Amino acid sequence: MRVATFFVLCVIMVTVVSVCKGQDKGQFSGQVQMSANAFLEDAEIGATGTPQYDDEIFGGELWLELSYQIKGFDFGIRGDVFINSNLLNPRGSYTDYGVGRWYVRKQLGDFHLEAGYFYDQIGSGLIFRSYEQRPLLIDNAVLGGLIKYDLTDNWQVKAFMGKQKNLFDLYSSIIRGASVDGFVSLGEESNISIVPGIGILNRRWSDEQVDEIIQTLQNYTPSDSIGFFYNTYAYTIYNTLSVGPVSWYAEAAFKVRDIYYDADASRLLYTGETTLGKFRNENGSVLYSTVSGGFKGVGFTVEYKRTENFSYRADPFAALNRGLINFLPPMVQVNTYRLKSRYIPATRELSEQAWQAELRYGLGRKWDIVHYFSTISSLEGELLYRELDNEVSFRHSRYFQGVIGFQMQRYDQAIYEGKTGVPPVRTFIPYVELLKKFPNRHSVRMEAQYMYTQQDFGSWLFVLMEYNMAPTWSFSISDMYNIDPLKTDNLHYPRMSVNYVNQALRISLSYIKQVEGVVCAGGICRLEPAFSGVRLAMSTTF
Repeated sequence: MRVATFFVLCVIMVTVVSVCKGQDKGQFSGQVQMSANAFLEDAEIGATGTPQYDDEIFGGELWLELSYQIKGFDFGIRGDVFINSNLLNPRGSYTDYGVGRWYVRKQLGDFHLEAGYFYDQIGSGLIFRSYEQRPLLIDNAVLGGLIKYDLTDNWQVKAFMGKQKNLFDLYSSIIRGASVDGFVSLGEESNISIVPGIGILNRRWSDEQVDEIIQTLQNYTPSDSIGFFYNTYAYTIYNTLSVGPVSWYAEAAFKVRDIYYDADASRLLYTGETTLGKFRNENGSVLYSTVSGGFKGVGFTVEYKRTENFSYRADPFAALNRGLINFLPPMVQVNTYRLKSRYIPATRELSEQAWQAELRYGLGRKWDIVHYFSTISSLEGELLYRELDNEVSFRHSRYFQGVIGFQMQRYDQAIYEGKTGVPPVRTFIPYVELLKKFPNRHSVRMEAQYMYTQQDFGSWLFVLMEYNMAPTWSFSISDMYNIDPLKTDNLHYPRMSVNYVNQALRISLSYIKQVEGVVCAGGICRLEPAFSGVRLAMSTTF
């Protein structure tokens, strides 16, 4: 049925294209993205016990997008294919295929119309953000209608309604929202401006969801009854103030009483605190602010976020990264180095207070220095994460440059990975990167990192060598070695990769052994088991 639906939509799209081409010339484009894995069991590192290692051996994903623009119309369709995929559940196998998305857009004067599956957000996304993160199989597109109207050149109003996507189905709740955004210049000479906005979102449970909630709550004692409402509203107000080189963004969001699942309820019971059980029904709020600026070679960014009971989902029984209506910005830096990114805290919806700050400055033309600090705690003051990172970049010449730095972390593994009885992980990580370029557009890059820790797996050593033949070929080999193990013997986790680029075509082939750990994409994180195998990735546009 899904293949037939995809075929029919493609036929309709091709027909529209053919008819329109007879009258006017449009633009046709597309994109293909594919990932395929061959699973090679390795019980020594824990890469075992899933269907892929047991008998399936191969698994992968494919996304094919087609779009056509003509006379102000924009038509699009995307087909999704999953075969023995471990993206949905890292310890499971998912096979399915069908239409992942379709849409039609049209601009009529000051009106912008869209029907089908759409991605959008209000403000920074605190109350609503529909988005996609393929590495974690997150696709929160909304199937419905979206309309935007330009009140003036600087003011726009937006309204939408629909149901959130759940793989190839839909969550039964209905989402409705609206926002007003603007821009006000307070004088060109003073170089001051504001970008204010306000938004509202309503989520209404379906009758089926309410029945399921009632049946679940019947298992509670009468004193644990928490009540519920069909409709939940969330409100937000936000503004960006720019004064010369300094920009300040602030947003406050509030959510009225809403049933949500409390994953920490069992932990609260063990500590002797009172709790209403696994489901709660309380108001929620988020405060988020960031200030950034730059002056004569000095740049800075400071961010703050306070979150309380702000789990907002399309289904009360959706867990982990499923059914997310909104997006709470992460309060940690994006680390590209392997060991620096080993312990990354996921955003906590129910109780989080966090700061992060970054200071950048240069010493002459050859030296750049970055200081970074972040701290995350619960609203009760319990420290969950802390990071201090200092990094120095230098450019000896146009052909030779490097980075040297060190990072310190404190990471509450029990909270972020759900491992009971384990102490917080404390790390100290010195790291260095060197890049040597040659006149023939070839280059050699080297990374070396060392993690000292007396928790979890113990200390690590990571080394990478990469040879680039721009603009086409790249070869790399790396090894992550458990130099001072606490759980197993001294183990190696090698990776060998070959990358090919030809204009829009990108192909990567890798042999990988990967240790169990947290994987993040766009601020969304989850714990994944060890992996052993061969991975092929390909993407292209046309």
